Amino acid sequence: MRIRPTDSTSQNVDADILLLPGRAALLPATATLLVADLHLGKAATFRSAGIPVPEGSAQSDLARLERLVHDTSARRLVILGDLFHAKSGCTETVFAEFAATRTRFKATEVILVVGNHDRAVSRIPSSLGIESSVKTLHEPPFHFVHEPSTGLSEPDRTCFTISGHLHPTIAIRVPGGDRIAERCFVAEESLLVLPAFGSFTGGQRVEPADGLRLWIARDDGVVDVTRLALLAMRAT
Repeated sequence: MRIRPTDSTSQNVDADILLLPGRAALLPATATLLVADLHLGKAATFRSAGIPVPEGSAQSDLARLERLVHDTSARRLVILGDLFHAKSGCTETVFAEFAATRTRFKATEVILVVGNHDRAVSRIPSSLGIESSVKTLHEPPFHFVHEPSTGLSEPDRTCFTISGHLHPTIAIRVPGGDRIAERCFVAEESLLVLPAFGSFTGGQRVEPADGLRLWIARDDGVVDVTRLALLAMRAT
């Protein structure tokens, strides 16, 4: 799914954004792959607190990330925050799994826009192959952050902001009584929020509204549900 920001500063192909199956986005002009909120080590964090949860979600997420890097021929991977979940979950195994995945796309630069969960991790080893960790990344026509400063609205930005943090989801009741509930991409005039990339994460429900654009984000596709969500809301 290809979108282009609607603000007047971004009316050029350099501002194109591809929303990808697998809960990621691509900036074709710079071959930059964008993901947010992997929350690696979350299962380990739960287990360290005595809460039994199954293993395997992180390995699956890293395999999906590796496929996306290779399939898009990304020259750069920008992680929009919360690569890791908590200090207690950053075991040697968690670090080693990420490092092993990183070695399989050595030619791709990795930049971490530090998220609120990442800040709780005292040290990110250099062996992980993350070239730089930054608070924000400003590259007109885009501005990359983890947490949008005013929720789902960035009215004062001169550049189009792309963020994570909110873990957006959408629930739509369709004719016949069926209900669609999925993670989603959400966009306003000057902001795009990516869905959480990590499988073992919660979500924040987004209510349809005029001016809000919504795309279901599945591993096998991306579907624009803006009109369907508004119709379903108005029918209730």
